[in-house]
Amino acid sequence: MKVVTYLINLEGSDERLKNATEILSSQDVEFIRFPAVDGRGKALTEFKDYNDEKAKQVMGRSLLNAEIGCYLSHIGCIHQFLASDADYLIVLEDDMVLENDYKKTIYEVISYLDKNNKINWNVINIGPKKKKFFKKLNNFNGYELLRVYYFPIRTIGLVWSRKGAQEFLEQGSEIFMPIDNYLQYWLSRNSKGLSIWKPLVKPSGFESVIDKNRSKKKYNSLYFSMRKQIRTWKTRFIAINNMVINKNGNPN
Repeated sequence: MKVVTYLINLEGSDERLKNATEILSSQDVEFIRFPAVDGRGKALTEFKDYNDEKAKQVMGRSLLNAEIGCYLSHIGCIHQFLASDADYLIVLEDDMVLENDYKKTIYEVISYLDKNNKINWNVINIGPKKKKFFKKLNNFNGYELLRVYYFPIRTIGLVWSRKGAQEFLEQGSEIFMPIDNYLQYWLSRNSKGLSIWKPLVKPSGFESVIDKNRSKKKYNSLYFSMRKQIRTWKTRFIAINNMVINKNGNPN
């Protein structure tokens, strides 16, 4: 079983890289720096896989160029992973801190899933904000491994299976949502998302480029609010329905 860790880091974000390197080194975690795609300053028309019309329909707004850059960074990690001989990929964003038992726990979780191939999964969120609509699968060192029917927002720490990475490229290469929204949209529909609770990875406190740019935007239109409510409640309804179906008919 081969596990590779990629750390997404924007060129010039030296303090973040230094901080993340110290954190990972403290637990003897080997990693590969993945240079983030810098979308800043680019026109939306420069992103060939971005569908602005669909983004406005689904999100109620155009995406920020930094959001598209973040999405493309995650896609780049997946392409590089699938071109390697690794079995599993851990993707960490550079504004993170790890729990003290991160390495021990994450390898126990991945080893468990590797041996229990009846558990069908694509992605594990290891840094969720909360847990909703879930089924407990196992315990590891005080952490719960969950099947999450409503996949948590936040992409600070993700674990990919090869099958999940391949399916994502087949279905998620068109960009019309931020990456965290898309993963929730996709995995809440196919019920192949897992998470760790409590989170093994948390934000370090560095200000996000995306959040900084979002704060400059005002999304107060009735259309934006309406699309957000429709998107949220539709995904929740699908998640609840899938949870009921899986609890009745699928032990995993």
